[in-house]
Amino acid sequence: MKSILIVLFTAITSIANVNLQETEKMNGIFVGYEDGVYVFKDGDGNTTEFNYLSDEARSKYDLIDDSFVNKQFIIKFTIATELDEQEEEIQVATIVDLLMPM
Repeated sequence: MKSILIVLFTAITSIANVNLQETEKMNGIFVGYEDGVYVFKDGDGNTTEFNYLSDEARSKYDLIDDSFVNKQFIIKFTIATELDEQEEEIQVATIVDLLMPM
């Protein structure tokens, strides 16, 4: 019984940590979809690559379509740590929402 409680506690804690992930926001111009990543450039000329696009954001804008290149967006995103093929930690950025400023 004690081991079941430990497993349940661990599972609930893991789920809670995923949901507590902080959402960040940036303004950027869409550069394109290159090598499986979505590339944006900010006002200072710095590029940011996003590994994933949420279903919500994809339903608004299909960034694989070149018609959005050079368009300004407000990008809401999260950054998570994952393990790569060599079991090394890497940072993975996911776009959770996209807005086009008026």
